Order: sequence, then structure tokens, then C-alpha cells
Amino acid sequence: MSGDVADLVVGEIIEIKYRVPQRSYEDSGEPLLSDRWFVAEIIHQDYDAPPVARLADGQFTDIRPYMTWRRISGNGTPCFAGARG
Repeated sequence: MSGDVADLVVGEIIEIKYRVPQRSYEDSGEPLLSDRWFVAEIIHQDYDAPPVARLADGQFTDIRPYMTWRRISGNGTPCFAGARG
């Protein structure tokens, strides 16, 4: 994490790390996980609730204290709009 979630501001662009399953071509019994970083824009910040972010695919998520995230250089929607693809 690169700071406290309370320091995030509306319009700020961050990346959130998720552990996602990979397709397994072998039946090893162990789930294969991969770390992936997803771009998100902070869209709501109340100081008595977790910040809300919109992921690049349009989904919304709360930024919880246990989540791993990092700031991206730059700020504001134009940078995020280019990341939506």
C-alpha cells in the first residue's frame, strides 16, 4: 500500500492488486493464483467509510485497509479514460 486509504482523494488514479485464479492445464490439486494490478479511479471519499473506486471495466469497489494498492503518476479522469480500453 502506498499511503493510508483516508489520504485518497476523488479523481485520484490508483492500481489495486487482486489475486486471481489461473487456468490450470494440469490437475495438480493446488489452485494456481496470479497477482494482477487493476487500474481504478477514486469516485467517492467519506471520512467515516472506505473510499469507493471505479475499476477500468466499470465495476465499483470499496478500498479496504487490508487491500494492497498503489498510486499511479498523474491525476484525474483523462488518464483513466485512456486506461479503460
